Amino acid sequence: MKLYFKDLAPIELEIEDSRTGELYLQASREAAQKHTPHYTDNINWTHEKLVELAKIAKQELGWNWLQDQYTLENTAQLHKDLEHSVGDHGFGSVPASHDWLLYELHHCLHGIQHGSENKRTCNLQVEWFTDDYYDLPSDFEFRDEQCIGDVLLINPYVGHNPLQIWMEQDYSELESTVKFHDRIKAGIVISSYYMPIDKQKILSAFEENDPAFVNNHTPEKIVKYSGAARIGKVKDVEYFKTVMSYENALEFEKVEF
Repeated sequence: MKLYFKDLAPIELEIEDSRTGELYLQASREAAQKHTPHYTDNINWTHEKLVELAKIAKQELGWNWLQDQYTLENTAQLHKDLEHSVGDHGFGSVPASHDWLLYELHHCLHGIQHGSENKRTCNLQVEWFTDDYYDLPSDFEFRDEQCIGDVLLINPYVGHNPLQIWMEQDYSELESTVKFHDRIKAGIVISSYYMPIDKQKILSAFEENDPAFVNNHTPEKIVKYSGAARIGKVKDVEYFKTVMSYENALEFEKVEF
């Protein structure tokens, strides 16, 4: 696969040779035939941008996202609005005219959670607005680290996997917020940072904060879905880093299979 951006050489991806890899490519090709891919340069994800989007969301959706300051705690709470709309009912439940707004609210929210020390702190992400998916094969293994340049399966839900819950330290409403990554959806996500993952530490945090949830879903299930959903990698990590530090806005052109 190749990702093309204006005035830049393509980013080339290597997808793993496995049943999961086959299904991932199939889902992406099918989506590309039906839908236009969506990309927004996450260099734009700032507090100021979120305020601008919050004003639109209040008018169009009745959501009160305007805050004096955006913290990890209140952004996690704001995420509940997304979970109870697209997360519960899918994109088909939302007018197509609002797709862009929900997308930008979601990603801007996570963008400011990552901070602003670098130009593009979030992962590079291209996606299609579709509810189509394939079941994730049971033998897929979630990794105990996420590396720069890893190609990740896109989160098939608006909710969070156990790793994201642990990162945000938001253990409220776990039954509705936690979504176990058991589907393959069309989308291209490339990791922009390195992160070691201690699955046992994540499990311990769940056991401390909501033992009933752990008993209901089992410790084994929480550990299984706590890793990174790596499906491939970029061929040239150093070039990917160059793209992510590009001075100008990244203008997406196309995906080539």
